[in-house]
Amino acid sequence: MKSRTSRRTEVWLVAALFGTAIGSVSSAQIFQRAYGTPPSEVALDIADLYDCSYQTIGIRSPVGNPTAIHAVKYDSDGFVLWSKQYLLTQGNNAGYTLDEARDHALLFGCESAFGGAANGKLIVRVSPAGLPLWGTLVQGTPFANSIAAAAGTLGVSVREVNGQRVASVNRQTASFGVSRAGILTIQTGAGALLLERAYIPPGNTPAELDFAEIREARFPAGSTDLLIVGNMFDTAVNKYAAFAMRTDSAGNVIWAREYLHPTAGISITADGFALDGSGDIVFSGRRGPAVPGQLSPSNLIVAKVDSLTGAPTWARDVDGFTNGYQAVIFTPARTAVIAGRTSFGAAAPTNSASLIEISNAGAFVRQELYGPLVPGPTVRGEAVTNWRPWGGYAMAGVTNDFGAGGNDIYFVKTFTDLTSGCREIAFTPLNQPVVLQVKTPALQVAQLDNWVAVNVPVNDLPLATTTACFDKRCVGDLNGDGVVDDDDFILFAFAYNTLTCPTFPALFACCPADFNGDGLVDDADFVLFAAAYDALICP
Repeated sequence: MKSRTSRRTEVWLVAALFGTAIGSVSSAQIFQRAYGTPPSEVALDIADLYDCSYQTIGIRSPVGNPTAIHAVKYDSDGFVLWSKQYLLTQGNNAGYTLDEARDHALLFGCESAFGGAANGKLIVRVSPAGLPLWGTLVQGTPFANSIAAAAGTLGVSVREVNGQRVASVNRQTASFGVSRAGILTIQTGAGALLLERAYIPPGNTPAELDFAEIREARFPAGSTDLLIVGNMFDTAVNKYAAFAMRTDSAGNVIWAREYLHPTAGISITADGFALDGSGDIVFSGRRGPAVPGQLSPSNLIVAKVDSLTGAPTWARDVDGFTNGYQAVIFTPARTAVIAGRTSFGAAAPTNSASLIEISNAGAFVRQELYGPLVPGPTVRGEAVTNWRPWGGYAMAGVTNDFGAGGNDIYFVKTFTDLTSGCREIAFTPLNQPVVLQVKTPALQVAQLDNWVAVNVPVNDLPLATTTACFDKRCVGDLNGDGVVDDDDFILFAFAYNTLTCPTFPALFACCPADFNGDGLVDDADFVLFAAAYDALICP
């Protein structure tokens, strides 16, 4: 590779041949924003999409009406492209997770009181424009609290897996002789049921198994296995354990493990997970004392688990931070980023949304706090995603600190160092490694067949947008790290050689290296990039 100095000279000389007029330049922003209406809106999951937009799913609470599923699509700068609420009129509804399918349709994992307790989990497939394509109610229990009674439920996790099949996990209460059983459902891409399985934990009536998230296994190559995490109440030790499981594509258990904290009286959960570059599980969850079905632990546990055996590789306790549910991603920098909020009593300002970064070796890297940073308002992060194709991260959650009134959707877009330009501070909490104890639970498996197709009404919902702050990013900062350097040169060179937008069609439909917006990555864009590259530091 050429040195920084030699490459800078080369780029500057080529730029000189084309002139140095900057002209019209497309840019991007980092920001903290809120979106809402006078009633309450909360975002519980966020994804970056093929067209370089963002999508959130969550809950809206109209006054005098049942709660509704609420989905919003934003452009790369956070401006609303569409906002829709989906309402089944019989009872409350909530949207918990989303996934972009291979055909770029969206999958929503939701809860619904429609149809009664036997049909409580709603899976919806919508077009990229947000129009419902189909909906199915599947076995489960609507609005049954997890161990976090005050913080809502783990809801429903949905993923496209194994060639456009749709897999989802949830739980069912007071069935099979236990308090909670985990439920796995697999459907076709058209919504037809392929299989349902209930996984029943060992023990007496108080035993619980609460599935939280599902993903497709990545290793070995070509595998059609599924990976699931959650939590279980172990009646033998009278505390909660994190849970992970690998099944084949038919739901047969390959391995199942529970992970206990070594400290007496301390429970842990696995609320969500991501897969690292080797396909291993990195999960985040809650840690602390827990009364079955009532009290939520208020600190963080992060752990890495071998996906082929279930053996833990490392675990780390982090104090003063509670993760959002299903709120961990594994980044191109080989780290895990987790969204959540600081806890009351932390040695840092309370009521703040937060992101934490942990290395793939289990070392604490950094933490950033966002929001009012003062007691009073409610601000929390619920989910985080990578920018694509830009570097950096996007976090969604809830705030009542600014916006349209009541709780509003909170959206923070950051550089790769987690900074967003305002209303934030860096913070290093007490954190330390811990060795988890491992058990192999004797699960029973039951076959289920309970689902029904449903019509999902939809209507547009205008949102007011308020902005705490935003900053323009540098032209040429393609990886979002705040400088224009060799890493950006590599990205630009690939796009320049491709010429026609989109330059990475397998990954996304937009063209971030097209700085002047003419639909090409050509010499005119090279001139703009060269000027930024020579300056190095943004802006």
